[in-house]
This record gives sequence, C-alpha cells and structure tokens, in this order.
Amino acid sequence: MRKELRAYLRRSEGKLAMIAALTSVSALLLGLIGLVVLQGRQNLLDDAVERRGVLTSAALDIYRAFADADATSLDAVLVNQQRSPQLQQEFRENVFDALDALRTAAERDGGGSAAERVQRLTDLVPQYVQLVETGWSAAREGHPVATSYLSQASFLARDKILEDAAALHREQITELTEAQSDASSQSWTIWLLGLVVLGVLHWSNRFLFRHTKRRYNTGLIVAAVLTGAALVVTAVPLLISSGHADDSIRNREQVVAPLAEARNVGRSADGNEARLLIYPSVGDKEALKNDLARIAELITEAQETATDREHIDQAADATRKWTDADAALIATDAKLTYPDTVALVTPPEQGRSTAELVDEHLTAAISAYTTASAASTAKARAWISGLDVVFALLMAGAAIAALAGLRPRIAEYYR
Repeated sequence: MRKELRAYLRRSEGKLAMIAALTSVSALLLGLIGLVVLQGRQNLLDDAVERRGVLTSAALDIYRAFADADATSLDAVLVNQQRSPQLQQEFRENVFDALDALRTAAERDGGGSAAERVQRLTDLVPQYVQLVETGWSAAREGHPVATSYLSQASFLARDKILEDAAALHREQITELTEAQSDASSQSWTIWLLGLVVLGVLHWSNRFLFRHTKRRYNTGLIVAAVLTGAALVVTAVPLLISSGHADDSIRNREQVVAPLAEARNVGRSADGNEARLLIYPSVGDKEALKNDLARIAELITEAQETATDREHIDQAADATRKWTDADAALIATDAKLTYPDTVALVTPPEQGRSTAELVDEHLTAAISAYTTASAASTAKARAWISGLDVVFALLMAGAAIAALAGLRPRIAEYYR
C-alpha cells in the first residue's frame, strides 16, 4: 500500500493531487487564522466600547467626587451656621456620587484587574465619612478636637482614597489605549501568511505550465484574486479603523488627560485654601500657588490640541480670575482678616466661586471630549464589524477555486 502510494505521488497526477491539497489547505488555514485574529480584534474593541471606556469614566468620577467631598467637608466648618447644613448635604451627595461610580466600576470590571482597588476604595468610605461627621459634631460643640478629626479625614482622602482613584484611572487609560492600538493595527501575521498562500498558488501555476504547457490555470488565478481581495478587504478597514482609534487616543491623551489632571489639581487647590484656615502648615501658600500655576499650564497644554475650545477657554479665563483673587491670600505679607479670608476661600452665597467655575468648565470640556473619544472608538469597531466572516468566506472561495481549477487537470490522466 505504501509503495503504491509513493509510486502514485511520483506520477504527474499524484503531484497534481498534492498541489490541489496544498493550495486548498493553505487557503483554508489562512481563512481560519484570519477569522480568529479578526474576531479577537473585534472583541478588543467591543471591550473598549462596552467596558474599558465606562471604567475609565467611572475612575474619573470617583476621583472628582472624593475631591469634591474633601473640599466641601472643610468649607462646611468655615461658613456660618445657616450655610453649613447645605454644604454638609453637598458633601453627602458627593460621597453618594462616589459610591455610584465605584458600583459602576465594580459591575464593569467583573473581578478583573481593577476589582481589588475598587474594593479597597469602597472599604475606606465608611471610615472617611465617620471622621468627617465626627469632626462636624465636635465643631458644632466648639471642641478643638474637631480640627484633628477633619485633618485625619482629609489626609485619608488625599493620601489613600485619591491616590487609589488616580491609580485606577491611570490603569484603565493604559489598558484602554493598548486595546485600541492592538485592535486597529495591521495584522502582519495575516499579511505574511497571505503572501505565503499567493506564493503557493504562483508555484502551482508554474508547475502546471511546465507539465501541461498551459500558460495559466483559471481556478488558480481566481484563487489568487480572491486571496488578494481578502488581504485588501482586511487592510483597508483596519487602516480606517486605526485612524478612528488614533483620534480616540489623541482626544483622550492630549485633551482629556491634561484637563482631568487640571480638574483634580483644582479640587486639591480648593481644599488647600480651607486648610490654610483650619490647620495651616509650612508651605501651604506655596503649594496653593504652585497648584494654580499647574492648572493654567495643563489647560494651555489642552488648548494646543483641542479643536472645540469654548469650555477650555472659559476654564482658562476662570483660572486667571481665581489666581488674581487668591493673590492676597498667597502673598507672604497678606493682612487679611479672618472673615475676609473665609469669604475668599468658601463658596459665595449667591452664584459660584472662581474655583467652582473652573471645575464646571473643565467638567464640560472633559465630558465633551470623552464623548467624542468614545464615538471614535465605536466608529473604529464599526469599520471591522463582520470583517472576520468576509475574510473567511473569501478564503473558502479561494480554496474551492483552486480545487476546481486543478480537478480537470487531474482527471485528464484517468481518461
């Protein structure tokens, strides 16, 4: 049996049968690999749209809510007794917002890399709220220990809660960017295997020319055209998808990232103002001055890339007004009275403070560009939707065409 098989494979018809098997198997193998690779790309972008993007936004919300809570908890003990309950309620609403964002992050992560950090943040909330509420109660009764409780609460927020929230956001940004880049880049594996298949088809056609004196085989030519079409059909949508993914990454890294950092620094500066009155320490004024300068620097960085600058320009203008308003507070020879300082660092009874205006405009800009970034990611996903099926069908057609072209040549030897 083996001798007969070897003898058959040495004959022309046997060699043609091997070529038919080689061309069809190589085409089918390329189709299968392309199907798996492109499905993986689609899954990455699905994850970016449905999970990573939501996690990234939730991480931003977590940081902002806790930073707002930190600043508001301190403002509540500086204003008069009539306004204090309002700010205390704002603090509680900030905590509720943070818990909602943590809940969203926990649901979307599903036990992934962020689960441990989200759980740690959630576990710190009761301790933080208890310290603040105890500090408020002591302040109402005139106990000096109130300062100690609020100081501990603020340090807990800044040194642990906000640090973890910032780390969570950095992790999600990194993973989202990697997913988008990996999903939209050209698949050099498919291209390399595609060139191998085209080489096999070309060699098979030359073999037929040498043995049958036919210049070309229609089936092999059709198979080569279908293989080339499959490569082009893959490359063009991936190229367009890559452009949308780059737009999303650029909006997020060059606009949203600096604006989000500016907003975070702004909330920190807002809290620094209150700390100057409640428990001042050496370097507080210099820290506040540096924070305001950093906010302006980050907004300028975003302005250089942003296309829609309305809210960003408004934030820049509000930052300048904030810096001017705090000039008397930051000055080393400042002679402000305590009531004047309280009026300067706490929200006004009517309207909004410059710190609140900066935060409001930055939030509007962040929201707009985050939405634009998510839309670009969705477009990137749409461009490769169904690409895996189209590629597999084209390569299946190439395998069938190759067999159809070689079958008559093999049959000639049995007439």
